[in-house]
Amino acid sequence: MSRITLRGLIGPKKDAAPVVAALVQALEAPIAIEDAEGRLLAGSALPSVTDPKERHPIALDGQTLGWVSGGPQAEAVAALLAHLAGKESEKKTLGSEVLHLYREVNLIYSFSEKLAALLEVKAVARLTLEQARQLIAATDGAVMLLDGETQAFEPVAGFGAGLPCSGPYRWGEGLIGSIAASGNAEIVNDVRADPRYRNERVGSLICAPLKVSERAMGAIVLASADPVNYAASDLKLLNTLALQSATAIENARLFERTVSAARDRERLLALHKELEVASTIQKSILPSEFPPFPERDEFEIHAAMTPAMEVGGDFFDFFLIDEGRLGFVIADVSGKGVPAALFMAVSRTLIKATALGGLPPEECLSQVNRVLTSENVSSMFVTVFYGVLALSSGEVVYCSAGHNLPYVLRRDGRVEALERTGGLALGVFARAAYKSKRIRLETGDGLFLYTDGITEAMDADRNEFTDHRLEELLRKLPGKPLAEIIDGVVSEVTSFASGAPQADDMTTLVLRFGAREVPRRDEIKAAASLA
Repeated sequence: MSRITLRGLIGPKKDAAPVVAALVQALEAPIAIEDAEGRLLAGSALPSVTDPKERHPIALDGQTLGWVSGGPQAEAVAALLAHLAGKESEKKTLGSEVLHLYREVNLIYSFSEKLAALLEVKAVARLTLEQARQLIAATDGAVMLLDGETQAFEPVAGFGAGLPCSGPYRWGEGLIGSIAASGNAEIVNDVRADPRYRNERVGSLICAPLKVSERAMGAIVLASADPVNYAASDLKLLNTLALQSATAIENARLFERTVSAARDRERLLALHKELEVASTIQKSILPSEFPPFPERDEFEIHAAMTPAMEVGGDFFDFFLIDEGRLGFVIADVSGKGVPAALFMAVSRTLIKATALGGLPPEECLSQVNRVLTSENVSSMFVTVFYGVLALSSGEVVYCSAGHNLPYVLRRDGRVEALERTGGLALGVFARAAYKSKRIRLETGDGLFLYTDGITEAMDADRNEFTDHRLEELLRKLPGKPLAEIIDGVVSEVTSFASGAPQADDMTTLVLRFGAREVPRRDEIKAAASLA
């Protein structure tokens, strides 16, 4: 940050110059304002002042910027100028901090863009270390991945000699293995004093697990040869990079497996196998275990996808952003088959990686849209609905990017459509604007999310199922278990189609707030009759 000088504060071209000039002119007695070297900056030249009571310093942080000499008002003028200097110093400090934060955000944004284009594990690991090194000072670093069979961590990228050479690290053992097994990022500012110390040739380290769906698959470590004090902000930055790179590494591994399998087969069989592998990859990407968070009782959630082909372009996801917020997503990629499935995998990765940073829904979708638009060589797009549920209050903040709006399933059996937020599908226009809205769920209230494969399903005569039929059906399913609601909707749509081929993917997600039991159907009917 540049040094504050009195000339730089009240010089001829500065904003404060006219104010100071007017002040000097308005005073009854003449005064002189001099810089630290005694050069006159404002006022009138005065005879040499020897009385210290008539010559007052202008000070900032123990440094004398200049002097004010003259009449009885000189001390007040000096105090005013010292105040202006202090404000200028605060402004420059704030500007420097904002610039630093901007650079960090810009680097992380650039990192997520580059990750989306990488499908090789070592390339992802090298990029992650390169980015981490730009943000956090370190003499050593490594990205280590867990071998599922041996339970050992093997470095796939690194720099320096203090970490990779002192392995191998094993799950739950030593500093790296223990931190990874705990699932929580950690700072160790005095490595040798830590009871988990295992001859690491570093003084301090900072480590974050690489996790996918709460499963640790490795760790990223930065270290300093000499003991330093890594800060909480460093830990937060490293954890953000770890969250983004873990998903990219997992996708790269899946991609490498797909490529490896395809190389071993003949061309005709390879095409069929590619579809099978793509379907497996897609199913493995989406959450499949329900309930997904058995230890949490603030909500219930269930989802399902039925692709029209071997692989589809729909997807859903949900994740805890932190202990108090649940993020949930449903989306529909344009097109069908493998291209849609690949675009779906990229879109889901970007949305989750960005959402886990804690951005509001509208900012999250805006950022993902910019990345997809800049990298979209296939001209594909994806409609998305993204919401965040506050687990303490039931408030939902949501944003839609051209997607079908969910229905609110009230505890008393009412079905309501959410208000529209506007917004184009992601991947269409880089400067598209997105807005969010809010709704509060009471205990027992829920949300039903779906893709247009439900409402646009056709029978043999090309009649659509329609939004109206869906609303009427949902009114018949209040208070049922979430899996039964989804099965009931899919079953009704399939029955309506009467054997006509499924034209589009059918995906549904149901979320219910609160652990208290919802009323039985007879209670709802009784309440309705009283109303």
